[in-house]
Amino acid sequence: MAAGEPAAEVADTAAAQRYEQLRRQALDGQPGGARLGLAVLQREGVAAWMAAWSDLGAVAPAEAPPPSPTTADAVVGVLASMALACAGAG
Repeated sequence: MAAGEPAAEVADTAAAQRYEQLRRQALDGQPGGARLGLAVLQREGVAAWMAAWSDLGAVAPAEAPPPSPTTADAVVGVLASMALACAGAG
């Protein structure tokens, strides 16, 4: 298969999406890197990681988990709870 053919471009796009998903999970400290091949990537590098995925065949990348609440969301939740507790005590 020559470079630039549609099948090769689709495979490259899928690999890039899987890599970005793994990268996002690792940077955010989210669990789930093992099922995306984090150990292979860390031990053997990107080439081995890509080869392992190509050996699996056509696998659609999993959807990213919903974003975890930010610190600001947690602070707002605590403040709202405190305000409601004070309003109920008075």
